[in-house]
Amino acid sequence: MTKYLLEVNNLRVNYYTLEGIVKAVRGVSFRLRRGESLCLVGESGSGKSTIGLTIIRALPQNARVEGNIIIDGVDILRISEEEMSRDIRGKKVSMIFQDPAATFNPLFTIGELMCDVMRHHLGIKDKVELRKRAIEMLKVVGLPDPERVFNSYPHELSGGMLQRAAIAIALSTNPELLIADEPTTMLDVTLQAQILDLLRKLKSKFNLSLIFITHNLGVAAEICDRILVMYAGVPFEEGPTEVILTRPLHPYTKRLLECVPRAHRRISRLRYIPGMLPDMKNPPPGCPFHPRCDECMDVCKKSLPLMVEVEPNHRVACHKFMRR
Repeated sequence: MTKYLLEVNNLRVNYYTLEGIVKAVRGVSFRLRRGESLCLVGESGSGKSTIGLTIIRALPQNARVEGNIIIDGVDILRISEEEMSRDIRGKKVSMIFQDPAATFNPLFTIGELMCDVMRHHLGIKDKVELRKRAIEMLKVVGLPDPERVFNSYPHELSGGMLQRAAIAIALSTNPELLIADEPTTMLDVTLQAQILDLLRKLKSKFNLSLIFITHNLGVAAEICDRILVMYAGVPFEEGPTEVILTRPLHPYTKRLLECVPRAHRRISRLRYIPGMLPDMKNPPPGCPFHPRCDECMDVCKKSLPLMVEVEPNHRVACHKFMRR
């Protein structure tokens, strides 16, 4: 058994469109241990969801991928779609998305969808056993009256119940890695807290490895062991959650933290980062954050900094630290 469940090495993803090539992910590398959780954090459009979709090989046809994604010793970018569907997607890795309503086919009940997934990935044929396992999984994710949920159509459930059902389906095949792509974005604050608490408990119960995709560092603080900060497809900072939140080094990470509202901080107006993400069809030279950075130096406009380790397990890509 390998030390790391997941290794992503120099991942690059481009989307070929009629308007040009969108450079969505540019040289991302990270590792994930078994039972560990990692948050991918950054503004919308920073490449986080593309990384998740690449790991389960669910990108659109206009995407082109370079690099390596090694899951349990297998480079999934070098195997056939048949092998991916049979051995990896669903069995090793599952994914849940931000809009639970879009996850389900409205023509089928929750139970029918769950049984179909388990029949395909686990090879279970007996209808009684499938129903029993499905209802048990609905209980695990805290759904009241799981028998009713099993027989319900998606439109008959609330958003929070649908997201729990989506988690139940994702975990019904006993995956080792769960990718959660902003699963609380479409829910109100109370339901967000419930889903985060549920994921934390399920991670411990099933010894799951977790990749949690979010734009909110406050959410990241609640659930993840480590944080990888992304911007314009580029990794900026990576380290243990407590270190990133208390001793951020990259100017972008600092600005993201300043944008998180805090009850104890009395300010006249909310803080924000001026400017917008660059056009990923024509990203600026050098560090992509330099047009918005108040610590920008001349070198930042010319070359992209490399990730360097500034302390054990804490890496940052900023010219301020490359000059040391």
